[in-house]
Amino acid sequence: MNIPSFTSIQNQVGRKEYNSLPSPGLCLPFLGHYTIFLETTEPLKRVWNLYKKYSKKGLMLMTVLGQNMVIVGDFDTLKQLFNNPDVQNRGHGDYKKCQIAGKVSMERGTKLQPLGGIFLSQGKIWSEQRRLTVKTLKDFGFGKSSMEEIIQDEVKQFINYIKQFNPTEPREITGLFTLPILNSLWKITVGESFAYDNPKLEKIHEMLGEFVKNIVHISTFLEIMYPWIFDLFPNFLNRQSNIDIHKSLASMMRESIDQHRKTLDVNSPRDVIDTVLIEIEHTEDESSSFYKETGYANLVNTLIDLFMGGSETTSTTLTWAVLYMVREPQVQRKVQAELDAVVGSSRPPTLADRPKLPYTEAVMMEIQRCGNIVPFALYHMSSIPIEINGLSIPANTMICPCIAEIQKGNHWKDGMSFRPERFLDESGGIKPNELLIPFSIGKRRCPGETFAMMEFFLFFTNILQHFSFLPEVEGQVPTEEYFAGLTVIPKPFKSIIMPRT
Repeated sequence: MNIPSFTSIQNQVGRKEYNSLPSPGLCLPFLGHYTIFLETTEPLKRVWNLYKKYSKKGLMLMTVLGQNMVIVGDFDTLKQLFNNPDVQNRGHGDYKKCQIAGKVSMERGTKLQPLGGIFLSQGKIWSEQRRLTVKTLKDFGFGKSSMEEIIQDEVKQFINYIKQFNPTEPREITGLFTLPILNSLWKITVGESFAYDNPKLEKIHEMLGEFVKNIVHISTFLEIMYPWIFDLFPNFLNRQSNIDIHKSLASMMRESIDQHRKTLDVNSPRDVIDTVLIEIEHTEDESSSFYKETGYANLVNTLIDLFMGGSETTSTTLTWAVLYMVREPQVQRKVQAELDAVVGSSRPPTLADRPKLPYTEAVMMEIQRCGNIVPFALYHMSSIPIEINGLSIPANTMICPCIAEIQKGNHWKDGMSFRPERFLDESGGIKPNELLIPFSIGKRRCPGETFAMMEFFLFFTNILQHFSFLPEVEGQVPTEEYFAGLTVIPKPFKSIIMPRT
């Protein structure tokens, strides 16, 4: 019996354990519900609609290419699952054969080391790498530069860049924020900053774009579940392309790491790389993910994770921000009025102003809710059988959070409308809502949340202090339709960027 047919039969037998979970329609051998994705050009929206129709007690079972997965669209259920220590793995198979998303598994001597970094690692590697990354980004302050100062420098460069535009000529907004966001992230992690036309910055941008595009390809899913496929067909589904991109990115990161090692002062870290190098210098535990060469390999993968996640998500959020300001001019004017009253025009908005700008904060929250840039966040894997809401989830099941349902479902009053006031109380202060989870939830929530929110606030407030965003054609606003990749990106649109007087 060949491996695919065995997997199919094994999957059908295993489904008996899932009988209490609702499932959408016919599940074919091996393919499972994969045909659902072939029937639509909007697979994410299709799964969300199926969830709304078939889910029970916040859960819906799907099977794709032999792998069972449970879609979770109820906040309390997701909170329980994603805080459960037995639902924290990524579930890769044979590390030695697996190069998920181009990430080559590491070996030290004869002892196999699993995939490194943050996003795709698990167990001790994940907990160690995440702990230091979160601490470093949260407590950022290297040399004489704080995180806010670095972002403000980038914002200033970006404002001056936009001022060169012809205010009567509509500008393409998609991609406008990518280079400045990438540049500030590069400065914080690597310690370098570039002009926007610098060939190195453009090369990094190009490679990350290709990497992000490829990582959501079906080949990534197949390699997670069935790495043996790529032993038989090494370049199946153009997988080699992603490995080549990763190697190029890794080479660039190693070059920066080597430069830092030559000039490292353990008493004066300059950036994220220095901080991790100091940890590697002090690590004597051979089982640690920071030990010697394993530490350097993990640093490479962690840096790529930060750039892949940090640059794409924040630039996409800012693109949605402009789209909604064009669609909702009265909201844009109200944000600008609050900025004028609190900040004025003689200085830039700072993080210290943030508590004094509740309407602006509410608008940012509504942009994150409606933009919903990650409608299905990164999956977790159950390592043991889980009982929840009276239903059973067996071990080795993918747990996939439906963030779209949680942030835009029927439990929100007029949830499909853009209404920032939903985040304000009667006195005009911020009214938090736990259902807003743009960075996911639980132990594996986005490690770069603090940095991302700083960037979002400083870029958003500064550009609205200086400019107004108008429709390309008066009376015709851009659509909320999108393209889905690693994030949900608005379909290309243009705006007139008018300097404020």
